[in-house]
Amino acid sequence: MHVESFGSFLGGQAKALRESHSQFTSRDAARSRDLAEIHQFVKQIPAFARNLRSLRNHIHVAERVKGTAESGPFRQRWMTERGMLEGETCYDALEDLLAADEGPYRFLRLMCLQSMTGNGIKSSRYDGLRREVVQTYGYEYLSVLNDLEKAGLLRRRETFSLESMATPYSTLRKALDLIDADVDPSDPRDVSYVSSGYAPMTVRWVERAMDGYAGTEDAMMELPTGSGGRWVDVEQRRDRAETLAESLARGKGGTLRSLAGSGTGDGRPVLLVYYVGGVTFMELAALRFLSRGGTGFPYRIVCCATEVVNGSTLLRSLSC
Repeated sequence: MHVESFGSFLGGQAKALRESHSQFTSRDAARSRDLAEIHQFVKQIPAFARNLRSLRNHIHVAERVKGTAESGPFRQRWMTERGMLEGETCYDALEDLLAADEGPYRFLRLMCLQSMTGNGIKSSRYDGLRREVVQTYGYEYLSVLNDLEKAGLLRRRETFSLESMATPYSTLRKALDLIDADVDPSDPRDVSYVSSGYAPMTVRWVERAMDGYAGTEDAMMELPTGSGGRWVDVEQRRDRAETLAESLARGKGGTLRSLAGSGTGDGRPVLLVYYVGGVTFMELAALRFLSRGGTGFPYRIVCCATEVVNGSTLLRSLSC
């Protein structure tokens, strides 16, 4: 459930409990109760008490989550991330976070995001940010920066290019419809609702796989491949070598959507999605939404992963 729907949902639960209690304890209703009805009500008291405790706990959790989500620092980070994901350059925001003494790995996560969405960081800005990271957090973070560069998460953009030119990420963003500015968290119809407008890229690829990645051949070429290979494997013909586009166009006799058949509800087949290296809670929430089948997704999803990660734990694991 989206954080913006907490209030109305918990309000409805509280109203239902209050009405259930008042229907039996009202003076007029009490006069017409017989012993069997009273006995039945007494049996329901433990369950009512459990529901009441559960509601109180969820209200406390919702208050904590809402307080964090509406805090100034969180909103600033969210707006910075969203700007980067929409293709903006947020160098000034990064410098402001350094000046505000943002946590080192929170800052490095945003710096990596800017690098990956912008096809690198402009050379002049990159040198300045590296210098300020070392001056703000200490010389030991120089090795962390080097490790992130080796992993391909940070890189300098040396060649001349206009900010408006297409980047690998911008091509992927448009081809996969990663941004949905009109998403309604209270009535979700797309996986992008999990972050109020951004659809996790891996989950979009799961959706596109249903139709054999049709129309995404060019976008696949933009996926980073550190080893020089490709991230999408296809069955090759034995008589001659094929390009990726030719293999995808040929297909294997049916797409995953057609192979799923017409199963509905619990009768749908199971799709195993495996993450090597780790999966984030955002991706899990988006896969859970798909698995419910409300958008017509033909499979129930079982997700396996080597671990659950977030931005900070991922960067820590890369900086040895």
